[in-house]
Amino acid sequence: MRSWDVRGWSRALVGAVVVALAACGGEKPREQAAAPGAPVTKGGTVAIAMSSDFQALNPILATDQYTNELIQYGLYTPLIQFDSALNAVPYLAESWEMLGDTGVVFHLRKDVRWHDGQPVTAEDVKFTFDMAKDPATASLLAEAYLGFVDRADVLDPYTIRFHFTQPHAQAIQDFWWAPAPKHLLQGIPPAELRNAEFNRHPVGSGPYHFAEWRAGDRLVVERELLFPAALGGPPPLDRLVFRVIPEPATQMAALVSGGVQVDLPLQPPQMVQVRESKQLRLFSFPSRTVYFVAWNNQRPPFNDPNVRRALTMAIDRQQLADALLYGQGKVATGPIPPWSPMYTERKPLPYDPAEARRLLGKAGFVDRNGDGRLEGPDGRPLQITLITSNAPLQKSIAEVIQAQVRSAGITLEVRPLEFQTFLAQYRSKDFDGALANWQLDNFQVASAPRALFSSRLAKVPNSTNRAGVSSPELDRLIEQASRETDDRKARQDWAAFEDELEKEQPFTFLFWWAELAAADTRVQGIVMDPRGELQSIRSWWLQGGRLAQH
Repeated sequence: MRSWDVRGWSRALVGAVVVALAACGGEKPREQAAAPGAPVTKGGTVAIAMSSDFQALNPILATDQYTNELIQYGLYTPLIQFDSALNAVPYLAESWEMLGDTGVVFHLRKDVRWHDGQPVTAEDVKFTFDMAKDPATASLLAEAYLGFVDRADVLDPYTIRFHFTQPHAQAIQDFWWAPAPKHLLQGIPPAELRNAEFNRHPVGSGPYHFAEWRAGDRLVVERELLFPAALGGPPPLDRLVFRVIPEPATQMAALVSGGVQVDLPLQPPQMVQVRESKQLRLFSFPSRTVYFVAWNNQRPPFNDPNVRRALTMAIDRQQLADALLYGQGKVATGPIPPWSPMYTERKPLPYDPAEARRLLGKAGFVDRNGDGRLEGPDGRPLQITLITSNAPLQKSIAEVIQAQVRSAGITLEVRPLEFQTFLAQYRSKDFDGALANWQLDNFQVASAPRALFSSRLAKVPNSTNRAGVSSPELDRLIEQASRETDDRKARQDWAAFEDELEKEQPFTFLFWWAELAAADTRVQGIVMDPRGELQSIRSWWLQGGRLAQH
């Protein structure tokens, strides 16, 4: 066995992040500093405005950005964490050894307990792994993190071995996930886990414990007094209150009035107001999130690559970024982020409505009656329904796309939905097009391509391959790139994958954009960077304490 050491990938990544910050027009991530030498104030409550409610607070089931961040940084203890240079560092696992290319052994801390007092053990880790790998659970962990991990063996109460199916790059990043408590969930069938009461009343193991959840209104977590000192001990704040405030203007009003102290996410037009306020601080950093329109690859006419390519060329993505992101974004050409050493710069497909019409003509859609709209062989117009969440930015993006595609003769109906309703319809593949996004889950480049495009997942209900993409060539290229442990060769393999992705156009990739947030200057210890907005909540503190009485 050999001890795991940091590969050059992570060291190169942090430098690339700084470059990407400048390219996105963001500010270098830094801690909001208190006065020099100011002592950390213990106690107090900070309220955070959220545009939508959380999903199931269960590490096996969570899929959305902020639910995952609260799980990883607040309520639970993942096996590993990432430092500011994006190197994997010990957390629940105090150490590990790589078994060549065949597996890894984790040695767990013995001082971490569930919030009901039970110890966190290797049995919890194996239980979580086994539940995630069961197809009936439809877990993101299996699809995005554990594609090359075959099985887990408990060696003793605090030691667990994972077996790999094959050599693969960035193997340790497979394990940025938190175990769930076996003693509370082991009697629930995998197919029923989504309905478990636990998901709304979780028992975690992290620096905050669950206190209250009023659906659609607020979630409250409180300081866990028994959190181990070796992992930072109890956080300074007494509690965090996450308030669900769907309207950005109302969020901003609450921030200015003091009803909340942090606003997630901030909308691009609000940056000016934050920058002009002495009371507020702006946070801007390159995100792990790419926005796209997923086309239903299993539904005609979107099962035709010519149609999908035409739709991409009917959308002016640079205009979208310029008009709606206020310089805080970059047009995307695939799921590999610009700050990654695996990224290869390429020109996006051009905005070309005439070429889009020509490609649609090859698929049988032409203007048959001279009204400017394209009709199919049956005489009916080419009419597409685009579903999206009702968040303001998503609605604005969809409406601009609706206007743009008219010049190519396409009729597009925008259907905004409440976020959870949108997610359910998207998961069930009940759409023509879906305006969605994906967050690179664990800094492992392979995670997004495998989760979004693996043919193996195309027919699996509620899988992450929600567009039903099925391409043997994409599968081959994903596996080839994922296995490559030489960074130079891996970069070439991922470039070949994105070449093929450009031909297939299963998605219209729109843009990567800088994450934006704002906070009251009284809230100290905030660090926001590609790890997320909530990655430092264990260290937040409040000058003077108290606050958040609303």
